[in-house]
Order: sequence, then structure tokens, then C-alpha cells
Amino acid sequence: MVPLLSSPSPFGEGAALGLIGAVAAVAGVLLPPGELLFGHYRVVPAEAAFKKYAEWGKQYKSDVLYFQTFGSRWIVLNSLKAAIDLLEKRGSNYADRPRFVMFEEMGWAPTLTWLRWGSKYQLHRRVLQPPFSKSRIGQYTDLQRREALIFCQGMINDSDNWPNAVRRCSVAIVLKIAYGLDVEGPESKWIGIAEDSADAIGKAGAPGSSILDLFPLTRYLPAWLPCMERLRYAHTWRSAIETITNLPFEASLNQMASNLDRRFFTHNRVAIHTEAAQQGVETEFDLEDIKGAAATVLIAGNDTTAATVMLLVLYLMQNPEVQQKAQAEVDRVVGRDRLPTCDDLPSLPYTRLVLNETYRMNPLSPLGIPHATVADDVYEGMFIPKGTTVYPNVWAMMHDENVYAEPHRFWPERYLPRGEGGNEEPLPVGNFGFGRRICIGRNLAENSLLIVLATMLATVDIGWPLGPDGKEQKFEPQWSFKGQATVVPFPTRINSRSEKAKKLLDVEVDAVTRKTF
Repeated sequence: MVPLLSSPSPFGEGAALGLIGAVAAVAGVLLPPGELLFGHYRVVPAEAAFKKYAEWGKQYKSDVLYFQTFGSRWIVLNSLKAAIDLLEKRGSNYADRPRFVMFEEMGWAPTLTWLRWGSKYQLHRRVLQPPFSKSRIGQYTDLQRREALIFCQGMINDSDNWPNAVRRCSVAIVLKIAYGLDVEGPESKWIGIAEDSADAIGKAGAPGSSILDLFPLTRYLPAWLPCMERLRYAHTWRSAIETITNLPFEASLNQMASNLDRRFFTHNRVAIHTEAAQQGVETEFDLEDIKGAAATVLIAGNDTTAATVMLLVLYLMQNPEVQQKAQAEVDRVVGRDRLPTCDDLPSLPYTRLVLNETYRMNPLSPLGIPHATVADDVYEGMFIPKGTTVYPNVWAMMHDENVYAEPHRFWPERYLPRGEGGNEEPLPVGNFGFGRRICIGRNLAENSLLIVLATMLATVDIGWPLGPDGKEQKFEPQWSFKGQATVVPFPTRINSRSEKAKKLLDVEVDAVTRKTF
């Protein structure tokens, strides 16, 4: 956890860092404490490493930190400036990924998220990008609104088990878009399959940080060895990953035989591939490419949507004044004689700020998904060797006191001009990645989240749970920081805003569920 070497080591690459355990000056840099054999492997905490990285950044007065272990090198970018300078402005040199050996052991098919930079990655991006361009995602707004309505009705009708409604909503949207498949109800097998995969990836640790990734030969060690807990984890969850990769794809192929609908990703891409084969034309992608790309849509879309909706409920509960202000905006724009549609969203700026503040308060992937350098680079006098893994510490960027006043306070107004009661602070950047690795589904995901949030504000009151004495029982929620940063399901009080709102909701749900999307 030190600033990078100001120039390549005069002792040969990595030789200076082999002195870990001592305090030595090499190329004018003070080496940090570490362990002779393990380097920084046991120094970096397994959970909430993003907070420790932020702390070290302040301690060493550098927004770029360097680490090594088992011959692997990685840097952590603690400031938005460093992330923009390297991952955006020099994006072509930081477009690679490290090899994710642990995910290979877990059985992940080649997916856009994990692929190394090269022709295979560029192919997957070409396959995925057209259906999710900003100009084409409008075809899904009816689906997104339908699921938002069903979600809010589910929250009200079974408020004690409201997280079940969250899971159903997030799976239903992306399963339909990716495969054309429906979630028939809260007991749908697809919800359980998606939940298993979300657990598998969410608790796997920061991508690229396991002993398997840092020292790939350990994948061949016996899994029963005490130090190989990550290998045991990978083998335990392998079946869940293989199931979510294969089962919905097979179901979608079966569905296509009688009901082809090109709006849905798998239907569209498989139809193109099949028609080309019938004409004797070779396509640049095969069925395995389509399968991997579709799995990316389902896994990433489900996990992001569900975890963010959980956060929205938490922050609305904790900040009733924000909830009331956002509800007033929805009432003013939409009225109380109907419920919000996607056409209303551009007229709900404060609602959008609530979502942005949720992004800032708790980035779901606080260390992002790591990049890797394609070639050697020098940044502000610091040498970054080829093949170095690069983690953008999004959490540190979003909690930088030099950028955000009271960064641990939930305050959507912070982005407004000072004349409107705000602090003119920048909107959060980095939650969907950086540079050439930015998430291509970000606009689709944001549309889903905004219509869910607007529908909640129109139909539901969220408050602290009540104790036996009828008084609000405030509490500190529990968090999981094993890979992603997610809030553990928590109790809350959910009521319909009014009898009229509940009636409108029931009528709308009845209408949309009678239609086939």
C-alpha cells in the first residue's frame, strides 16, 4: 500500500518489492510493512478492503497505491481524477482484465464482464451492444412498468416478506429481456436459480483478489487444505453457475420453436445465427457466444437491480424527509388520479437525485471490476508495469471529503446549485464502470430503477418498524462486504399511501397482467 515506484526498479522488475518485510528506500519510495513470503496477501483484509485502501491512501498521501504478492501486482485508484486519467483518457491501455482463475473454477462461461481484452471481448460487445443501445431500450418500458407495479403490490400485500417482491421484480425484468421467459409467481424456479448465482458471485470476494487469482497454480492443490477455502467455495457453487448459464438458454431455445419474438436478446441473436447458417453465411458469433452474453444480462442485471432496490427502501426509511419531498414531486407531476409511467420520468429530477445519492452512498461493487494494463505506463512519475491489475476504489471516490461535504450523509440536494439549496457537487461516476469497460446495460438498468422508485413513491409509505409499544424501533442495518457491498435484508414498515393509491395499484396490476408482453 504505497505510491508506485517512481521509475522501474534498478534491481529488475519485482526485485525491490521482494524486500517486503523490511522498511527500505527504493527509487525514492518508502516500502510498506508486509510479509517476506506472502507480500501484501495477508495484509489486505478479506472483507471491506475498499475502506482499508481509502485509509491507506490518506496515510501514504497518495491516490494511487501499489501492492504485490506471489509475483502478482495490483494498484488501487482512490480518486476520481486518477480513474479518469488512466481508465478513461488512456482507456486503450487499461481495457484488459486480469485472468479470473477463481471464476474459471466456478464454471463461468465466457461473458463480457470477465473476458480479457481482444477479439473475443470485442465480439461479445458487438453481440450485446445493439439491443441495449439508448435508442432501443424504449421497447422494454412497458415491461419495466408492469414489473414495478407488481412489485409495489407485492410489498403491500406481504409487507413482512417484502424482499421476496424485490427478488421477483429484478429477475422478471432481465429474464424476459434476455430470454423471453416469464416469472410466473414468487415461487418461480427462475428466482431461486438467479438467487443462487447472485449469492455465488456476491460472496466470492473482490474479483481477482483470491489466492487462486494471485497464485494460479494453487488451483491444482487439494481443496481440503486449510488455505484453500476459496477453491472449496468455487467448487461448491459451480453447479449454480452452470445452471444459470445453461437452463434458461435451453428453455429459451425450446420457446423459440413455437413463439419467436425478436425483441428478446436470445431470440434475436439465435434467429440471426440460424438464418445465416441456412443461407450458407458464417456469422461472427456462435451459440456459445450467445449463451455467455445472455448469462451476462441475467446475472449482472438481476444482481444490480435487486441490491439497489434494497438500498432505496433502506434510505427512504432512514430519511423520511427525503421520502416526503420525493413523494411531493411525484404528486405534483403525476397527480393522484393515476400512477407514474416511464414518460413521467424526465419530469422527476429530485427522484433521479435520490437514485444518484443511493449510487454514491453505497456503490454495489466498491472496488469495481478490475482492469489490467496492456503495456507499461508512467503516471505522474510513477511506473505501472504491463499486466498490472487496476482496481478503481469507487467507494473512496464517492466518500472523498474534498469532493462531497459530509459524505456519509444521505443528502440528494447536494447536487443542486447553491441557489436552490444544494452544494453543486458532481453526480457520482463509476458505479457502472469506466472507460472501454463501462457497463453497456447501464441505461436499461437505470430505467428499471427509476420506474420502480417512482411507483414506490406514488403508492407506498416506508417507515421504521414498530415495537411492542407502538413506537418506531430504529436500528443499524447489517451489511455484507465479502465481494459486493450489499445490505442484509432488514425489517421495515410498509403501508399503502392511501386507499385510493391501493385501488389504483390493484386496477393497474390487474390490467397489465392480463396483457402479454
